[in-house]
Amino acid sequence: MRTRKNELVSDNLKPFVSNIIKEGRAKYNYSLEDLSKALGHKKNRQTLHKYENGTLNIPYDIFFEICRIFNINDDILDTIPMSDEEKNKMEKKLIKGYVNSMRDDNMLTVKDEKIINTYKNASFESISKPQELSIKLLDDSMSPLYLKNDKIYFKKADDYKNGDDIVIAIKNDVLVVRRLYRYPKGIILQALNPKYQTINVNIISTDMILGKVNAIVREIK
Repeated sequence: MRTRKNELVSDNLKPFVSNIIKEGRAKYNYSLEDLSKALGHKKNRQTLHKYENGTLNIPYDIFFEICRIFNINDDILDTIPMSDEEKNKMEKKLIKGYVNSMRDDNMLTVKDEKIINTYKNASFESISKPQELSIKLLDDSMSPLYLKNDKIYFKKADDYKNGDDIVIAIKNDVLVVRRLYRYPKGIILQALNPKYQTINVNIISTDMILGKVNAIVREIK
């Protein structure tokens, strides 16, 4: 069934929508296939590619859902230059209300928001209620227990014990999982894969540890 023209974002807005999709995929390290899966395969990767390069007009509902997936605040929509006609159409679609109602992060704290905005592989999704922070592993440093592309859910804890698998930033804007071991003068951050370096840290604040791993989601191929 073809989508009616009035349900599609206009030609004038295609460049802005394309940019939003590109930036969201880059921030969260999503492939087009990842985005298709997040959309429940409502659109395949080929169609998403056309939305992203501006050769196909995207339906409003798919655009709103992509905004939700990439945790895009509805304020970004106010930055898009639109004609009066387009503004009226946007208002009729109740963009702001729709985006807010579709988001899963009503319980998102300021600290959680900062984590999501700082680390490109972090997100806020539901594995159960309430929703939890998660990261997508970008390497095999914790193999064989955790594999590349696994989705790791984590929660902040009051204390961390020897042997806990924790989420921490050890370089740039990417979060990783490491096994924690304490000793009198600091901690050890151990990668389970021996080809990765074990890190000794003399001074560390508990605030530097973003959370303890409490669930893993793995795609079975």
